[in-house]
Amino acid sequence: MKNKTIEAENFAIYISDSTESNDLDNSTLIKYLNETVSVLFKFIQGVDLDGRVKNCENFEVDLSLCNEEEIQALNLEHRDKDKVTDVLSFPGYDSLRAGAEDLFIFEENIHFGDIVICREVCERQGKEFEITYEQELVHLFVHGFLHLCGYDHEISDEEDKIHFSLEEKIVKEIYENMGLDNGRVY
Repeated sequence: MKNKTIEAENFAIYISDSTESNDLDNSTLIKYLNETVSVLFKFIQGVDLDGRVKNCENFEVDLSLCNEEEIQALNLEHRDKDKVTDVLSFPGYDSLRAGAEDLFIFEENIHFGDIVICREVCERQGKEFEITYEQELVHLFVHGFLHLCGYDHEISDEEDKIHFSLEEKIVKEIYENMGLDNGRVY
């Protein structure tokens, strides 16, 4: 198991990679994730999340890269779906959205939760959407992060629109800051 930490603006991503890849040595991916941390930090400070979240001093999320067998086992265990998927999110809170009820944050640090991305699916989807593996991984990470915040496209059509609108906005900002076109559209 390989590990790496990406930090910016009091926001850390703790990455673990159980695959045989060299992703944690991939300078392009690290550059993309650094920009992602910066943009997500601005999102945290914006109007979409509850004010109690903004008042925290440090923010963190765990990202695990795994293979198809691992993500299928997690999907079966936690969602009762016996199939491979691209990303799974395991939130630390029910919802961190503005106006969240029953939100109790007891510490100065907030751990959003865990995101698991299947490396093989990410590679295939990057090719399918005609973007790089790194771009697709960032897209999946943002998608998973929004789930950690309490956005869930599976609840209703309205929530679907909210989730994917935020996802597109955040990914677009990351890509623009890096001089890239947003090649992945739903």
